[in-house]
Amino acid sequence: MRKLDTPEVIKRHILWLKGVKGGQPADLSLRDLRKYKFDRVNLHKAKLAGANMSKCSVRQADLSHCDMFSVMLDGADMSQSKLDHSDLRGAHLRGVILEGASLVGADLRGGALMLGGDAAEAAMTNAVLDHANLDNANISGANLSGSSMDHSSMRGARMEGTNLSDGNMKGSSLDGAVLKGANLSNTNLNGASLVGADLSGVTLKGTDLTNADLNDANLDGVDLAEANVTGAKLSRPTSEFPADIQRILKDHFDWIESGGKTGARADLTKSDIERIDLPGEDMSGAVLKQTRMSGANLRSCRFVMTEMEESSLSGADLSDALLEGANLQNADLRGANLEGARLVAVELKDGLGKATGRLWPANLTGANLAGANLRGADLANARLVDADLRGADLTGANMVEADLSGAFIADADMTDAHLDGAKLEDAIREAVALDDGLADDEMLEAAVGD
Repeated sequence: MRKLDTPEVIKRHILWLKGVKGGQPADLSLRDLRKYKFDRVNLHKAKLAGANMSKCSVRQADLSHCDMFSVMLDGADMSQSKLDHSDLRGAHLRGVILEGASLVGADLRGGALMLGGDAAEAAMTNAVLDHANLDNANISGANLSGSSMDHSSMRGARMEGTNLSDGNMKGSSLDGAVLKGANLSNTNLNGASLVGADLSGVTLKGTDLTNADLNDANLDGVDLAEANVTGAKLSRPTSEFPADIQRILKDHFDWIESGGKTGARADLTKSDIERIDLPGEDMSGAVLKQTRMSGANLRSCRFVMTEMEESSLSGADLSDALLEGANLQNADLRGANLEGARLVAVELKDGLGKATGRLWPANLTGANLAGANLRGADLANARLVDADLRGADLTGANMVEADLSGAFIADADMTDAHLDGAKLEDAIREAVALDDGLADDEMLEAAVGD
């Protein structure tokens, strides 16, 4: 039987779609289609498995419900095309342009078409999917590194283990998406909506989550310290926490309000209150030792003389907070926002309420403030002995009389910081290379010990 040429196959397919006699569904599997232009062509329900459409123009075409398993679309322009519910497992999509395209319910998982040789692995690197619709698409395990999905919609999409590193997803909607174990390193998610998304176990190293909406998102096992979460909506209302946590907080606020006559000082030692929403509240005098508060909204809170040793506050918003005399020894404040915060000393008074002339400084000895935002913060007289300030932004900070003995300040930005009387003599300003002056055998001994 004579093999029909491609234009004839498409002509008969269109007749089939219209229900006209003589029509038949298109099967273009394994064909080399690179010399054809498919703009505005209706190939709904066609078979294109293993076809080579690399660098083809497929603009505004209808490729919905197609079998496109392992299709080659590297460099193709598929702008504004419709690929809803198509099988694109194992598709080659390097550099493909899908701007404004619709891929609702499409399957973009990895896969390989075996043709007697090696399996061809799926790839979608450096693809352009700006303003595309991938709602409920399955992209689990796919490699989309370096791709642009600016203002795209991926609501309910499955992206478990997907490589989304070095990408641009600014302003995208990922509400309800499943991104469990995905790699989002160095990806721009500025202003993205991730409401109710499953982000458990994702990698967020260098990720920009500025102004992103993460309400009700699952962040189990996620380290927010290495991401930029400035202005992000991360918090959970107190009503979502266990009854005992709510009771302890209520009693504490009563204690503060009554001047200690009613209620009780909060003791949340080792408690988990990550992402709690407590802006402007007074937590002065509370015991928060080893308390987990990563991602919490503590903007403008009062923490006067609060015990916060070894607490976890990575990615927390403490901007404009008052931390007079607070004990933050060995606390984890990586990536926290402390812009405009006051970490100053409390003037001690005697039993009659008279000033003694003695100061009780904020204690950040051994605290990890790597990458923290301390712009304009007041750290006068603060104890920062052995603190880690690598990469921290201390622009315009007041560090008068602060003790930075042994502190790590490599790559810290101290532009316009006030350092009069600060102890910086023993601060470590540069990272020391382990191989400096060591022979190979000495390096090995230094690394593993005797």
